[in-house]
Amino acid sequence: MARRQRIALERQARMDRILDSAERLFCEKGYNNTSINDIAEDADFSRTSVYQYFTNKEEIYLQILERYTELLIERVTEATANAPTAPEKIRAFLEEIRTLIKIKPKFFTLYFIERHQVEPRLSAELRARLNAKRKMLENVFRDFYQQGIEKGEVRNIRVKDASNLFFAQIMGMMLFHEYYEDEFDVTLDERLDKSLQLYLEFVEKVEKVD
Repeated sequence: MARRQRIALERQARMDRILDSAERLFCEKGYNNTSINDIAEDADFSRTSVYQYFTNKEEIYLQILERYTELLIERVTEATANAPTAPEKIRAFLEEIRTLIKIKPKFFTLYFIERHQVEPRLSAELRARLNAKRKMLENVFRDFYQQGIEKGEVRNIRVKDASNLFFAQIMGMMLFHEYYEDEFDVTLDERLDKSLQLYLEFVEKVEKVD
């Protein structure tokens, strides 16, 4: 058993080294301009060795996103579970997104900037894996929003619409800031605070039943 664990740990360490190199190169050179040879050389592996762990470049990209998304899911699940009301859970959810991006700034670039180049190339299986992680993240939001509706804490609208509006508003602002940062006279955090305020003003307007 000890030998199996050691082999598994060594294998994971090699995979992590390849993923770390790929992540850095994807962000520095772009996904399209990075080859398997580039990744192998940066990680100090042969091209053949890289293929022992990953089928292709698309799978490498997907696994980078998966490990970040899994971390974010863990963080938002814990943070929202500890918040007392739906509006506070929404605040906590956004705070964890902001924290992860500060800790792992490459996550945003890979997930939102490079993804449009990669997704059309993904196989149906890899695309399904990527969408499954996205849905897990969205479901954390939808579950606590539904609970908030039942408690009368937030507006009674379809949880899917509430979730889509939140992600579109927050992620849209982050993309906008990424592309036009030089034109802004405020920080991204200030923009996100304003976006959150507007969102909460909408969903907290609970209709009173006579």
